[in-house]
Amino acid sequence: MKDHKWDYVFFSFYDRTGMERHLEKRAAQGWLLERITNLGWHYRRIEPRQIHFTVTYYLRASQFDPEPTEEQQEFHDFCLQSGWKLAAASGKMQVFYNEEPDPVPIDTEPALELERIGEMAMRYLLAWIILGGVGLVMNAAWLWSILHRPIDLLSSATNLATGLIWLGLALWCVADFISYFTWRHKAKKAAVLGEFVPTRGCHRLLQATMVMTVLALLYILLADRRPGFRVVLLAMLAMYVLLFLSVNGVKNFLKRRKASRALNRGVTLGVDVVLAFVLTGVIAVGVFWGISSGLISTVDQVVDPPLSVEDLAEVKDERYITERQAEATFLISRRNFYQHIPYDQIGPGDGVAFLEYTIVDVHVPFLYDWCVEELLHDRDGWSGETDDGQPYYQYQAIDPAPWGAEQAYQLWAGGERASDTYLVCWPGRIVVLEPTFELTAEQMTLAAEKLAP
Repeated sequence: MKDHKWDYVFFSFYDRTGMERHLEKRAAQGWLLERITNLGWHYRRIEPRQIHFTVTYYLRASQFDPEPTEEQQEFHDFCLQSGWKLAAASGKMQVFYNEEPDPVPIDTEPALELERIGEMAMRYLLAWIILGGVGLVMNAAWLWSILHRPIDLLSSATNLATGLIWLGLALWCVADFISYFTWRHKAKKAAVLGEFVPTRGCHRLLQATMVMTVLALLYILLADRRPGFRVVLLAMLAMYVLLFLSVNGVKNFLKRRKASRALNRGVTLGVDVVLAFVLTGVIAVGVFWGISSGLISTVDQVVDPPLSVEDLAEVKDERYITERQAEATFLISRRNFYQHIPYDQIGPGDGVAFLEYTIVDVHVPFLYDWCVEELLHDRDGWSGETDDGQPYYQYQAIDPAPWGAEQAYQLWAGGERASDTYLVCWPGRIVVLEPTFELTAEQMTLAAEKLAP
């Protein structure tokens, strides 16, 4: 039977009540806290029993201290005289336990506790504001994109997953901010009466956000089909892990060597900055090399084009190349194909035909109309407006019969000249077809046979 246990619970820094209840629950299960690190809380096996815990803050302590200062040791000895033994410490947070049935509390002055936690909060305030503010801005942009650019957002596994991650972080920051200041407002009133107010953090919300982050990263790895992209993402994740372990390793090594607080802080921060710069540079060089060598690409080489210039124009030319790009999620899939001849291979007088088209498959029915609206208005900002204030480029409905579709549109320029761009809607699929030549009814039917779902 193992004698040690580890867990990682994301408590809010001020949630002493939540941490104390958690530790009391672990003691009742037969586990006593013995060490707190950046990698989690570590326990040793004991006989299951009722043990009281208290979490307090000693503001003069630091995570870079090689050992408790003389003043801090005096504080620990004072607590020990009252039956409170030090279980573990992490920087300014000190965790004590007491096996007596009704121990005298360490903190007896609510105002003093309020002051200490308030000073701790000032250290987190900037992070709250920055992370919460950026999260809210990112989520506002994300929600705007869902309403106005659903294809761009929801066909990309990366955009979809990162949006969910920012949503979770923003919700946690706002909830934790509100929870802390709500507690502080109540605690200030109770302190006048000499009473303590239990804290209530948002650790469950943060845990849910962390789980969602892990699942989102796994989804990106599984869903993204760009060659080399998984290697880049895994390299970035490995960089963060290596940076985290290295910085903590340096800090702990210097603590074991009894280096001073100032020296430890300076060396650790220096290693952090230098190593982050070096690792970022290595990944950047690797990405540039991968792109130049073709190992990394934004193009999905697996997707075959269902329609070609040869199908429509009945031409044969070995100079044609096809660029292709594909993105897909469980909500929307998008494939883009562009068939052309490189400009440096086109001679004077060559009458060449190009073909570009985008296929959008909508897997969730309620998103279909939003996607059609996005494509119908995709060119509203092109070339300004007409004299009557309308977008210069506008789609106008045409007969869908040649396409065998539910709806079909043709792009008009200035309301006077029809272009060779078509928007065709079948159930669950939308296609934007852009040949550089005018299509006949027969060619429309042929294209529909190739492009329809």
